[in-house]
Amino acid sequence: MKQKKEKIIILGLILIMIIAVVGVSYAAFSYTDTGTKVNSITSGAIMMTYTESDNIINMSGALPTTDKTGTVRLNEGEYFDFTISSNITGNVNINYEISAKDVTTSGRKIDGSNIKLYLTKVNSDGSEEALMLPETYSEEESANNYTGRPTGEMSLYTSSMNSSETNNYRLRMYVTEEYNPQGDGGGLEFSVQINVYGKDGDKYVPETVQTLLANNKVQEEKETMYNYSSNGGYFDMESSGQSTNPEYVTNGLYQAEDEDGVSYYFRGNVTNNNVQFGEYQSDYYVYSDGYRYFQSQESCMEANEGYEDDCQQVKLASRGDKMYWKIIRANGDGSLRLIYNGTSANPGNSSLEDSYMVGISPYNLEYNNPKYTGYTYDNGTGSFIKREVDTWYANALGNTTFDDMVIGGRFCSDSSGYKNAAEYGVSKEIMGDLTNIYLFSSFGERLANFIKTTPGNNNPTLKCPVTSESYGGSYRLKAGLITADELVLAGENPGVTTDSYLNLGENELASYWTMTPSGFLNGTANVLYECEALAAYGVNGHYAARPVINVLTDNGFTGGDGTVENPYVIS
Repeated sequence: MKQKKEKIIILGLILIMIIAVVGVSYAAFSYTDTGTKVNSITSGAIMMTYTESDNIINMSGALPTTDKTGTVRLNEGEYFDFTISSNITGNVNINYEISAKDVTTSGRKIDGSNIKLYLTKVNSDGSEEALMLPETYSEEESANNYTGRPTGEMSLYTSSMNSSETNNYRLRMYVTEEYNPQGDGGGLEFSVQINVYGKDGDKYVPETVQTLLANNKVQEEKETMYNYSSNGGYFDMESSGQSTNPEYVTNGLYQAEDEDGVSYYFRGNVTNNNVQFGEYQSDYYVYSDGYRYFQSQESCMEANEGYEDDCQQVKLASRGDKMYWKIIRANGDGSLRLIYNGTSANPGNSSLEDSYMVGISPYNLEYNNPKYTGYTYDNGTGSFIKREVDTWYANALGNTTFDDMVIGGRFCSDSSGYKNAAEYGVSKEIMGDLTNIYLFSSFGERLANFIKTTPGNNNPTLKCPVTSESYGGSYRLKAGLITADELVLAGENPGVTTDSYLNLGENELASYWTMTPSGFLNGTANVLYECEALAAYGVNGHYAARPVINVLTDNGFTGGDGTVENPYVIS
C-alpha cells in the first residue's frame, strides 16, 4: 500500500512523549517524577497533547498479588492516570502507540518477568475498558514503522484517530502472584517510562486484511438481510415463494462498525474463509463420562459428582495435528477473529477427533439464578464453560510460539436490559405465560423479533452494550466463545434454519454454545446456542465448546487461498 509522507508528531527528546516514570518492587511502589504541564505539538492541521494527572503510583508494602486484585486497585497511590488529546482538521489520520520502557537504574533490580502492567481506558461515566490483558514486562524485538515506536520497549496499546478526541487512560502495575520474595534481600526496584509515539499517514491495515479485501468484494447491506437465512431458501416459511429472490440472498463479505473501527465479516454459505493456524505439540486428551468431553479430570469429576469413576481419558488430537479455523471477521483493530474448526478444514463430525469442537459440557453447573448466564459472574468468577475454554487454550496454544500472535481480543457476554418479557412486547401466543419469563436485550430486543406481538427486524451489533450487572459484560481475553450477534450477522437466526458457514446441521456433535445470555425462564438461566437455528437453552444443558481467538500478524498469510482444499496459512 502506497503511504503518505510520514511526519512524526510527538513532542520530546528523541521524539518520545514521556508520560511518567513509575517504580515498583514487592516492598514499595514509587513515582519518581510528577508532570505539571501540558505538552503539545502542532503540525499544520494536527495537534496532539498529553496531560498528566496529580495521582501517582506510590504504594507501601506491595506484595505479590493476583490479577483479580491488581487490575481493580483504586486506592490513592495504586494507579496513574493520563490523557491524550487530538485536535485534527481535514482528512488526516494518526497511528499512535502507548509503550513502556524499562529505565531501572538500581543495581538491585527485580526482573521484569515478575512485573505485570495493565492499561485501561476510562470512560466519561467512570467505567473502565480494558485495552490489554495483564501482561508481564516484555520488550518488542521489532519497531513499529506505522507509529514510530522503536525496538526495546513493551507495546501496551496501538490505535489510530482521524478526528478530534480526548481519551483518558489508567495504568496499573504490580508484582505477579508467582513471585516469591523470600531470600531476595528486599529493596529490589523496577521502573518503567511510559511513552507515546505517533505518525500521520494511512491507517495501518495488516496484509491479512488487505488479502481478504482483495479476494472478496465488500457487499452492500440489504435492508432486510437480518430477517432471513443466508441463502434465502428458508425465508419465513417455505410457502413464502421467496426462496430464489435475490433480495434475500446475502452471501459474501460485509462491513459493520465495532469498538475499534470498521469490521469486515463473512456471511452466508461462503467457502473461502478457512485458515490453518497452530499445531498440537503433543497428543491431546480430554475426559469423557460417556457423552460429554471435559478438558481435565477435575472438571469431569466436578460435573459428575457421585459418578467420578465414569471419567475416562479420550484422545482429542495427536501430536503434529494442525489446527483449522473459520474467519468470522476482520476486526476494526486489524486482527482476525477465528472460530475453531478442528484438525481438518472439513471435519465430518462423526467422532470427537473428526469434529470442530474441543469438548462438550454444561455452560454452568448451577442454573437457578440469572447470574449463571454470564460468561463470568459475581464480578469475575469464571463460568464452567470459560474454565474449559481457558484450559484448552493454555494447554493447546498458550505454551507455544503461536501464543505471541493471539492478542487479548474483545469479547462480550451481553447481560444488559434484564427485564420481564412483557416489557419487551413479547407475544403471549408464542411464549405463553410471561409471568416468570425474563429476557436480556439480546433476545428481547435485538435478535428474536419473531417472538414479538409486532415482529420487526433483527438488529445485531458488534459493540458490547454496557451492563450494570455483576455478571457478564465486556472482556479482553485470549480465547472465548462466539456471540449470538456474530451468528446472526453470519446468516443464522433464532427459529430459522439456514445454511451459513457456521451452521453444522443436526448432528448431535454439531450444536455449540455462544457466550450471549438470553434470559431467565421459569427459574432456569438460559444462554443462546447454535443448533441448525439459533436457540436458547438452560445453562445446565450440554453443548460443544468451540473456542474463538483473535490473531494479529504483520506477516500476512504465508500460503493458501482460503478454500477448504487450500486454506490460508498463518505461521
